[in-house]
Amino acid sequence: MKPESSITLLAIVFTLALAGCGDKSAPPASTAPAAVSPAPIAPAAQPTPALAAPPPTAAMPAPAAAAAPKQVALSVQGVASAGLTVRVKNIELGEDATVLTVSASFGSRETNFTNLAETVTYLADPAGNRLMLRPPEDNRYLRIVSGDTMEGKLVFLGAVPPGTPQLRLVFNEGNTPDNTAGPGLSITLPLQQGGT
Repeated sequence: MKPESSITLLAIVFTLALAGCGDKSAPPASTAPAAVSPAPIAPAAQPTPALAAPPPTAAMPAPAAAAAPKQVALSVQGVASAGLTVRVKNIELGEDATVLTVSASFGSRETNFTNLAETVTYLADPAGNRLMLRPPEDNRYLRIVSGDTMEGKLVFLGAVPPGTPQLRLVFNEGNTPDNTAGPGLSITLPLQQGGT
């Protein structure tokens, strides 16, 4: 081998060796640590105050239930000569109204109908207090056709005073019993004690 060839070969090896060596003391730029902002410090946890137990509530009394109306079973009948027969089967003594369960029949050859409330119709106690009839809207005069029977409830506005021994049911005040337009009729109704 010629001396020039050896020198050229050594130069190539030396160049390659330099290329593989680097300054190991300086870290590469890409590995430099990034600036880190400090994490916010959370405030110290405050103890949760204990909730005071609600004061015990006093038991509220239940609202008083309305007293059930007193029922008095009856079987009392009244007759007017015009052809009217009225039978009272039950009295309901309520706080705001007094209700009679009745059966009323009318039979006449002189007229086709009659009225139970042609004039004033009411309940009266022995002291003279009157509970006035509340006529139904669809039959304000309580008309009954001859040959028919009307069954239902008659409502009188107001309560009967406690201890009242009897009532008087008055149909068509001022009319005579033979008045075919509205027979006058009065029926005494005993208020039996111990009704259910």
